[in-house]
Amino acid sequence: MIRIGLHGAAGQMGVMLVRVIASSSAFSIAAGCDRSGSPKIGQDLGSLAGLAPLGIRLTDDPKTLCRAADVIVDYSAASATMGLLPVAVANGTPILVGTTGFDEAQRAELAEAGKSIPVMLAANMSISVIAMYELVRTAARLLGDEFDIEIFDFHPRNKIDAPSGTALELGEYAAEARGSSLSDLMVTARHGEAPPTNRGSIGFSSARGGDVVCENTVFFAGSGQRLEITSRVTDYTAFAATTLDAAAWIARQAPGFYTMADLLRSKA
Repeated sequence: MIRIGLHGAAGQMGVMLVRVIASSSAFSIAAGCDRSGSPKIGQDLGSLAGLAPLGIRLTDDPKTLCRAADVIVDYSAASATMGLLPVAVANGTPILVGTTGFDEAQRAELAEAGKSIPVMLAANMSISVIAMYELVRTAARLLGDEFDIEIFDFHPRNKIDAPSGTALELGEYAAEARGSSLSDLMVTARHGEAPPTNRGSIGFSSARGGDVVCENTVFFAGSGQRLEITSRVTDYTAFAATTLDAAAWIARQAPGFYTMADLLRSKA
């Protein structure tokens, strides 16, 4: 069995993964860690997930987490991931990062850690979104810049980063297909008397509210026609199977900085 360490174990994704792993014959929960000062520290992970006690207490010590696990699954926050990273490197523990909201400097730190341990960064673990990446890449290539691209993401009210990591990855696939980088084409702010859209630009807009799980739409708007590609995730359990598949995969890799594209290529 692959021993999973959960970083952000008391969060929504962490609790869901506790439930899924507890019933798995291929994976086991090695340990769970959450932010220092959380009132849930010391509680049993099973009890936190509404299960019978598992005999594993939630800790705030990343070192304990890394030493107990074959691979870390991180669904925390960007700043918490940065605190985990040097501990994972020091202990040689592979890490799957499902957290979003990293700036360029933080992404560089993740890539640097990949020189010592396997690090995988994946903004979205829904299989429908993973398929969507390829659909967007194909549409952007076939339609060309005669079609304007606008990307919309809708997430729950407590999500703090906008655009979402998934929306940005969708933009990266679209920009790559047009032979450019997202940083050259990205437009995020429109308010008041906004100037007309530049040919080839990629616009972003976000909504936050309620208990929406994850919704992303890429619009290709041309003259007299429009293509819309949408993924709607309505339950957090949709992320579970791909998360565990990716965790098992990254646990077997050599040190490096990986994305979901690497996992997909390995299965092609």
